[in-house]
This record gives sequence, structure tokens and C-alpha cells, in this order.
Amino acid sequence: MMHKQSEISKAPIELEPETHINEEISLRSENRRLESEVYEYKQQLQKITKENEILTKQKEKIFSEFEVLQNAIKKENSFREQWKEKQAELSEYKQRTFTLIEDQKNWLISISEELTDLTSERDDMKEKLLKKEEALQVLLEKHHKMMNTKMMKWTGKYWKFRKKITLKNK
Repeated sequence: MMHKQSEISKAPIELEPETHINEEISLRSENRRLESEVYEYKQQLQKITKENEILTKQKEKIFSEFEVLQNAIKKENSFREQWKEKQAELSEYKQRTFTLIEDQKNWLISISEELTDLTSERDDMKEKLLKKEEALQVLLEKHHKMMNTKMMKWTGKYWKFRKKITLKNK
């Protein structure tokens, strides 16, 4: 625009009125075209500014969502680490439990063997006791038979009588 004005200002003032009018008309039309172009640029600028604001808001929203997701990922990673630690601890407890069970298994096996030995020994002793009781019963029967004989009765009376005599003499 300046370029044209400078040409106009350089032009002699004594131009023909028709040329001057044509030039003024062309300048006005150029001015209107430029004003409309400026108006369009302003509208485009406003549109771009609004889009920029919308995109800025979207960017902020996305960044806040991104931070939320990052925090969630951090929590998940923390949970995963805790889970791995708990799994390792559980594995250690399992190992200790199996070790204890294995130790107790050997101990229980030895106790079971001892119990089996003691049970068999008890059964043997019971059998021996039953045999001894039977033998005692047989001996007692023989003793009663022998004591019930007349000779033994007289011998028993003799010894009782003798015992009384010795007691009186003392």
C-alpha cells in the first residue's frame, strides 16, 4: 500500500481529473480488498487462537490424564514389587515348612518304629505273663491238691503245734 501511495505522492498534482478519479477508485477498491483481507486474517487469527486455546486445554487435560496414568503405573509397579517380595517370602516359608516337615517326618518315623518295637515287646511280655499265670495256676492247683491230703493236714497241725510250744518256751 505504501508503495502505491509513494507513487501517488510522486505523481504530479496536475493529473487529469479522470485519471485521478480512476486512480482514487482503484486505490479505494485496493483499500477495501486489503481491509477485507485484514478482516479475514483477523478472523483466521481468532479462529486459530480459539483452536489454540482448545488444543491447550486438551493438552492440559491429556497431561493431567498422563500424570494420573503415570501414578497408576507407579502404584502398579509398587504393587508388583510388593507382590514379588511376598511371593519370595511365601516361597521361603514354604521351604522352611517343608524342611520342618521333613525333620519331623524322620522324627515321626523313628517314634513310629519305637512304638512298633514297644508294642511287639508288650505283646511278647503279655504272652509270657499269660504263660506264667497259667503255670502259676497249675502250681496252685497242685499245691491245693497236695495240701488237701491227710498227710499234709497232719504235718500242718504238727508245725502249728510246735510253733506254739516254741513261743511258750521263750
